[in-house]
Amino acid sequence: MRLGRILIIAAIVLILVLAAIYAVTQLSPGSGASSDDAEMATTDIVILVQPIDRGGVLTAEMLDYLAFPTGETIEGMFTNFDDIVGLQARYDLEPGIPMTSAMLVGGPDDLSTVGSDQALLIPAGMVAFPITIDRFSSLGYGLRAGDHVNVIATMLFIDIDQDFQSALPNNTGAIVSPGGSVVLNSTDGESNSSQVVSDDLLSVLSAQVASGGAGSPQGNSIVDPVFNQPFYVVPSEAQRPRLVSQTLMQDVVILHIGNSVYTDEFGEEVADAFAPQSPGLDGSGQQLPAPPKSPPDLITLIVTPQDAVTLNYLLFSGAKLTMALRSGRDANLESTQAVTLEYLVNSYDIPVPSKLPFGLDPSVQILQSPTFSADNPLLND
Repeated sequence: MRLGRILIIAAIVLILVLAAIYAVTQLSPGSGASSDDAEMATTDIVILVQPIDRGGVLTAEMLDYLAFPTGETIEGMFTNFDDIVGLQARYDLEPGIPMTSAMLVGGPDDLSTVGSDQALLIPAGMVAFPITIDRFSSLGYGLRAGDHVNVIATMLFIDIDQDFQSALPNNTGAIVSPGGSVVLNSTDGESNSSQVVSDDLLSVLSAQVASGGAGSPQGNSIVDPVFNQPFYVVPSEAQRPRLVSQTLMQDVVILHIGNSVYTDEFGEEVADAFAPQSPGLDGSGQQLPAPPKSPPDLITLIVTPQDAVTLNYLLFSGAKLTMALRSGRDANLESTQAVTLEYLVNSYDIPVPSKLPFGLDPSVQILQSPTFSADNPLLND
């Protein structure tokens, strides 16, 4: 009995000892997987602790070391201040980022090959292209960089002769046989023509084409339904161009308005590089004020390369480009119909006015906006 009791007590003590050993080796904070994490290898990499502008020179005070997991380091990271002190920032850098070789250049010559800051804002596969603007097309100069716009193109179309590539109608001509009378037509450019008949024999001519003037445009022959007589009808005025407007591009991002800020080869901004200069001194030696700054006349858009070629063609063809401002939260692309006079009449139920036996006096030939007199009492309320 005594031996059995001793064996039981020894077994209990052994179990307690093993439990204690297990608790110490497996459940302590520094054991197992946690111990592996604590003993993970690290490398001291160089980080930036002060902001630096594009072209700025790095100093030791701007840098510090950070223990970084060795397995997560990438090629191009620096581990020594001496490797980068004196180099220049390729672009604006913020504190807290690890320094890599792609962020730095050796000097101004290398910096100039990097390009402008604006080029960094253009997504891959896109290009920046400028178009001219005025007060109307730019929403009263209210557009800003980063706005999303739709570009609307407005063009005028006319009929042309496919062979001559000139506006229709063509001018008619008369072939006069050589002889004692030669007919010469001349025009002063305002559809006023004069006819000169010469009695001198021009033997050097076998035939002469007489054309030009108000009576020369090619017309059409018609038959009067009342008198049943043929008439030759010519246009009373030059061909009227046909107007059309259509959305050309949608959700285009504005890169810049007006002239870009000029920077030198070191990336430093040149103050008032495009500002109007003072005209000099007046008669008393006082500095004359500079003329007022002109409103912007250019806007730079981020478009596809094909859209850039399209815009270039439209600008040189004389088309008018206007912009409609979009919501920055709207990414939907809406299909639009080209607007012509026929579209307006049919889509908005605009009636063509009837011919009435009465009318307005004076007659309205040109639409003008209403004007108000400065002494109108309603304007002084």
